[in-house]
Amino acid sequence: MKLVTKQNIRLLLFFILIAHLSACAHSPRQKYPFDFSLFLDKPVPARTAEWLKGGPQSTVTPFIRAAAFSIKGNNRRECLFKAMDYIWDRFRYDEWLNTAKFTRTADDLFKSGKLGGCGDYALVEIALFRAAGIPSRMVVTANVDWMHQFRKNNLSLTEGHSFIEVYLEDRWYLLDSTYRWLFCEYDPDSVSLPHGEHFFRRGRDFWDMGIESGEELDRLLGEHALGYKGDFREPRYPKYPI
Repeated sequence: MKLVTKQNIRLLLFFILIAHLSACAHSPRQKYPFDFSLFLDKPVPARTAEWLKGGPQSTVTPFIRAAAFSIKGNNRRECLFKAMDYIWDRFRYDEWLNTAKFTRTADDLFKSGKLGGCGDYALVEIALFRAAGIPSRMVVTANVDWMHQFRKNNLSLTEGHSFIEVYLEDRWYLLDSTYRWLFCEYDPDSVSLPHGEHFFRRGRDFWDMGIESGEELDRLLGEHALGYKGDFREPRYPKYPI
């Protein structure tokens, strides 16, 4: 009969720990916060289907269509999440490209594999979403704190953001394409967007909204700030990571 010693107990605990870590390493990890099979797509209304068409800056070219072909999903929500992964896996951020913001097409960005600020992220994503069958709209905002500051000093640097509205199941959702948040219970008619952002314009892409350079956006947002009426109310939309 073997005596139970402290050394034997330590060895036993060691092997139990190894077995536990091994089991964890081989157990499947939940990658997404949803069971996609629970979400059923409804037919897309004709008016909404118009947002499957590209704009002057976001034309779905053969290069973009080939990327969409590699994305497999059983519904629009699953395709959305996988399309986001596609962008984040294959593109890299280059801060030097911020000087060229709004001047390149989605096809240009796909071929270069490099993105500048939130506008570039939104542009490649909206083109890929449409190619994957997801109606999508671009929304540009002005930051509320910046607008208050601009009204006191019109030399303050422009601050805003680019969001995407995506049509999933039977309604519009809001997507923060830079920080990868999907907002539910979204009201497309509200001028108040998350993170202290105030609605400015909606369109197929930046060129469709009359924004073809950073200087042009600065001018337009400056006009928007001067006309701001203080009607912002921070929304409390539930949000999920992508």
